[in-house]
Amino acid sequence: AQSLWLPHCGAVDVHFTGMADCFRQTMKNKGVLGLWSGLTPSLLKIVPYFGVMFSTFEFCKRVCLYRNGYIESPLSYKLTPGVDQSLLPQELRELKRLRRENFEPRKSAVEN
Repeated sequence: AQSLWLPHCGAVDVHFTGMADCFRQTMKNKGVLGLWSGLTPSLLKIVPYFGVMFSTFEFCKRVCLYRNGYIESPLSYKLTPGVDQSLLPQELRELKRLRRENFEPRKSAVEN
């Protein structure tokens, strides 16, 4: 962002020798409120950031609940009927496997 054609290579006309010097010059030139300059834009950009982050987290959580069989659709929180919500994903998969085995007729060796 610095240009050789602009005065001071595009930088502002303020030079600091360190962090303490920056603090001292800011207090001298702008006062205590100068330490908070830029706070409002920073706070305003946090609101959409957390909105997107929360929405993404909630949707990923719903996708995981759907893939593990706890809810009917990743677009809603409607619980899958007949599923105990306290089961761990491994227990739920084992239960589904046992139900499938009990309801599917077994193939005999003669049919193969």
